[in-house]
Amino acid sequence: MKLIIDSGTTKTHWVLLEGKEISENFKTTGFNPYYTTAETIRKNIATELPENMKTREVENIYFYGTGCSTNTNCSKIKSILQGFFKNAVIHTHHDLYGAAVALQKNREGIAAILGTGSNSCLWNGNEIIENVPSVGWLIGDEGSATYLGKVLLKAFLSREMSKEITAVFYEYIRLDFEGALHKIYGEPQPNRWISGLSPFASAHIDNSEVRELVKKNFRDFLSAQIKKYNHFQEKEISFTGSVAWHFREVLREVLQEENLHPGIILQQPMDGLIEFHSDLS
Repeated sequence: MKLIIDSGTTKTHWVLLEGKEISENFKTTGFNPYYTTAETIRKNIATELPENMKTREVENIYFYGTGCSTNTNCSKIKSILQGFFKNAVIHTHHDLYGAAVALQKNREGIAAILGTGSNSCLWNGNEIIENVPSVGWLIGDEGSATYLGKVLLKAFLSREMSKEITAVFYEYIRLDFEGALHKIYGEPQPNRWISGLSPFASAHIDNSEVRELVKKNFRDFLSAQIKKYNHFQEKEISFTGSVAWHFREVLREVLQEENLHPGIILQQPMDGLIEFHSDLS
């Protein structure tokens, strides 16, 4: 049996495969080994892991997780999982590696994550050979929900939008100009509120002004990330993540306008990971 684990900061997705069939499919609390202690991760898994999973004879575990970009963090996760699945061979990788496997599998191309944050890599069909650094939401994360929120806020607060859609926006956030500024500069973790504005864009995507802001979000991502890779014009570009999925029509439109080659768009990496690992002997 194979256990596939896709772990983010907020949730962890577990899928147990028996041959090509899904035997178990569930989610638990997410974690990032940079910020979560081994003891906390271990305790959460012990509490949330279904009882029947603790007696399963898992042969291989494929773990893809946020924060697993160093050998130290990979070793931490491997040690924790080994405590629950003593006879399993455990493979630990970064979530970007998991996204590349899910999207490109054995094909060369560019894999991108567009969710709350953003990231990308150049994949040679077997490993990541180049990665444009992701510098976080404050000065980067183009293409993400947080960056889209910043684009929306700048346009509306700077009076760049028509009065009609501006009134709708302020009604949506239930704040006035001063209240919005306080949310950004006067409260802790403003990125969470900012990223939460992306549903407004989804609800009003038929408005030409809002649609242009969504397209700007994607164009800025292409400039900051994709166009930094050599021969990017020739590469297939595939995407996963909530923003890529919910705005997939607009994303494809922007890629077409830029004469780029879109690959697949997945809502979550697990869909592609299941397909990939089902095909492995």
